[in-house]
Amino acid sequence: MTNKNINLFNTGRHVDLEQHKEPAFSAPLCSVPIRECVHVPLYDPLGGNMFPVPRKGDRCARFSPLARTKTPSNEIGPSWIMSPVSGYVEDITATEHPILGRIFCAVIRPDNSVPPLPTVQHSLGSMTIDGVLRTIHQAGIIDEFDGKALIGKILHARENNIREVAAIALDDSPYISSALKTVSEFAADVTDGITVVLKALDGGSAKLAIFDCDEVHMHPNFDKFGFVTPVRMSGGFPLISKFKRQYYPKGNFLPIGVQALRAAANALMRGIPQTNSIVTVSGDCIKHPCNAMIVNGTPLEDVLRFVGVNKVPNYVIFGDTMNGITVTDMQTPVPVGTRAITVMHSLRYAEKTSCTRCGKCVTVCPMGLPVYLAMRYYERGDIDTAASFGAEQCSGCGACSAVCPSGIETSDIMRSLKKHRRSQM
Repeated sequence: MTNKNINLFNTGRHVDLEQHKEPAFSAPLCSVPIRECVHVPLYDPLGGNMFPVPRKGDRCARFSPLARTKTPSNEIGPSWIMSPVSGYVEDITATEHPILGRIFCAVIRPDNSVPPLPTVQHSLGSMTIDGVLRTIHQAGIIDEFDGKALIGKILHARENNIREVAAIALDDSPYISSALKTVSEFAADVTDGITVVLKALDGGSAKLAIFDCDEVHMHPNFDKFGFVTPVRMSGGFPLISKFKRQYYPKGNFLPIGVQALRAAANALMRGIPQTNSIVTVSGDCIKHPCNAMIVNGTPLEDVLRFVGVNKVPNYVIFGDTMNGITVTDMQTPVPVGTRAITVMHSLRYAEKTSCTRCGKCVTVCPMGLPVYLAMRYYERGDIDTAASFGAEQCSGCGACSAVCPSGIETSDIMRSLKKHRRSQM
């Protein structure tokens, strides 16, 4: 079996999906222990080439640099990867990661006798905007909402004079509740993170978009965000498109996942880089569904051993359950920015037929793309024309696949057309 993009809930009926959040959301937040080593991915989401700092056999302290780019990734400076644990570097290995591609990993054996690197706390009020930007960059924060570097998104917003921030906690996929858990456990940190981002933007306003469903009992913290306006969103997947249409029809806002915001607060106010993620571990194979704090680079096998598996897992999926990627190697490291690990024994698919041109894909596409037209030419083998129908704008959310009555993996196809389109530019 090879790694592939997958849509778990391609029922072909509608996009109002049955939710399975409660078991994981109601369980206490836990931490996955490291059994032997962590395999920390050394990659730069801004596209730079990472070079290891310590060598094989060297001692490394928690929060110390593991790798950096030789040249600055932007005007702020080079990108850094910090060690999530104290210990010794056993090796620097090359690996093919299902999400990150061909990368190097630092294999670290934890050793608590190695003291962590002292952290430097900052006072936001006394920091300059450049200082805030530099601290966010050095913390290596990955936004779980879209997998992008937070510093890159903030710099883009500054260039385009965007001063509206939306904290995203829209866990509208069936099994995921990691954003809701983050808000429930770390509401103050999320609010502080919004303050940090607004400082970086030199002012503005903010909203908090929260998924609201009957299955999950909403925590009292969800309505206590001071200057931040909480917005409860309910309805079909993907809710982000509904949120955009309702509150930002012109698209001039900066969406940031709540975990990235929490990481921004940790970076500025505690001097801690982003070295872990809150991940929903669930699915019909999981004995104890939960939201777990997972250290960057923890092998997938360690996670599954911790939560327990009660059926033969035929599908292990990284990322969002609507457009995740299957993983076949249980030693694959879990990177920061991962929202969920979904482990399934069986999946439901619609029987596949040819495109009927019903247009349901267009009605749910957050980008308003004429997906059915792309499918028409794709089925004819005219890849160039198929890719011309906005493929480069596809966000890969998977909504089109979820509503397709013909069972076509339209999201998969649009993703391949996007790559083809970019290769032609």
